[in-house]
Amino acid sequence: MAKDNKSKSGLRGMARFCAVQTVYRAGITGCTMGTIAAEFNGRGEIFITENISISEMDGDFFLRLIKIIEDNLPEIDEIISKNLSDNWKFGRLDNVMKSVLRLGAAELLYFKDIPANVVFNEYIEISKSFFEKSEVAFINGILNSIGNSAPQ
Repeated sequence: MAKDNKSKSGLRGMARFCAVQTVYRAGITGCTMGTIAAEFNGRGEIFITENISISEMDGDFFLRLIKIIEDNLPEIDEIISKNLSDNWKFGRLDNVMKSVLRLGAAELLYFKDIPANVVFNEYIEISKSFFEKSEVAFINGILNSIGNSAPQ
């Protein structure tokens, strides 16, 4: 059976989804992101769903995302904090939400070759896998705020 050709955006979408899981796991286990990323990157037989394995992701993009987070986490968290409303504190956010926001912010700030609307759409779709409509809207609002204030 011939393998379906996946679009570049589909391969990057899978990389983003795996990156969210990597950042989340690092945050709750204390393992380094590099250790967790190596686990993902080296085990292409792992299936996310019946039809999609992690071998069907853009591995280079995945590793770039993780490296940006590792190298810039305090700055990224500070930018997210600055874009929260006064009644929200960064520490109050759910760990999955922090992971999604960290990656979305990282792309908006450090991947200037990717249009902001693509970043918004990708992380909104990922958010729908984990959250209800109100939380998805919250993430959308924060990422829009970061995107609007990010240097061009």
